[in-house]
Amino acid sequence: MKREDRKAILDWAEDMGADGPVRKKIKGILDDIDALDVLNTVDVEKALERTKRKIGRRKYGRMLWIGLAGAAVSAAACTAVFLFLGILSPTVQDPLYSELKVNPGMTGTFVMPDSTVVVLNGASTLTYSSGYGDRSREVTLCGEAYFDVAKDADAPFIVRTPSDSYVTVYGTQFNVDAYDSDGCRVTLINGSVGFRYVGKYGKSSDVMLEPGERLVYEKDSDLVSVAEVPVKSDIAWKDGKMILDATPLSEILDILSKRYSVEFEVQDQSCLDYRYSGGTFTIFSLEKVLETLQYSSSFKWRYDDAAAPDRPPVIIIYR
Repeated sequence: MKREDRKAILDWAEDMGADGPVRKKIKGILDDIDALDVLNTVDVEKALERTKRKIGRRKYGRMLWIGLAGAAVSAAACTAVFLFLGILSPTVQDPLYSELKVNPGMTGTFVMPDSTVVVLNGASTLTYSSGYGDRSREVTLCGEAYFDVAKDADAPFIVRTPSDSYVTVYGTQFNVDAYDSDGCRVTLINGSVGFRYVGKYGKSSDVMLEPGERLVYEKDSDLVSVAEVPVKSDIAWKDGKMILDATPLSEILDILSKRYSVEFEVQDQSCLDYRYSGGTFTIFSLEKVLETLQYSSSFKWRYDDAAAPDRPPVIIIYR
């Protein structure tokens, strides 16, 4: 990478309010990009075949990991992409898998092999096999993503989530929020999608969505609700924004918690009822967002220095 390009990315990160740890991660990604020049001289296919021959008839598995960074500078500035090759046994033809990962507080845009565009939100991961696009187009999402799916009537596009549910489409634009196994939320911008989930007693159920609708699935209670919503609010994150229209603080904290991988501890629950309006709100660093929010309400916030080291950062909300 050219020196001026590297400097431009680091300056951009600082202007966006990235803190020290985030800037350090970005520098590491840029170092990985520089290493691509060396990696590109290696014939990966031949190296893989040599590795398989060395494994021979061993019964135990091995895993060969190769860490890569996004080749496009615009995506590399905010994402780390890891390609891992699984080699388990010479008698089992395991597929190769690609994993796309975005750091907390950032977003990344990727183009799939079939030209489907995926925008990943902060702290999100998308995986897919090397056979993607041959017979099917299946991905697994942990986090939040916006999809603009290339049309292919012969190969449906399937998004699997941690809550044992999945979305099936053939060519459309939609958003999936599936950070954990408790459930997920699907918002359809245009086209049509089918949502399938497995209930408590193992029975599968299907729900179809129309443009402008949002589906909310709660796994523990087996509840599925569908309602018309202003879809722009659900996809504003991909442009680094939030649309506030009588939005309660509780919903805003949920958005920030997912995007920045932090936990909020609210000491005064009445704070959560405060609603924010004012149109489009641009998201920069987490600290700047919280400072801006507290200007128009009476809550205060601070980091919990006593939080256990194995927990994500904890922010206390109080009056």
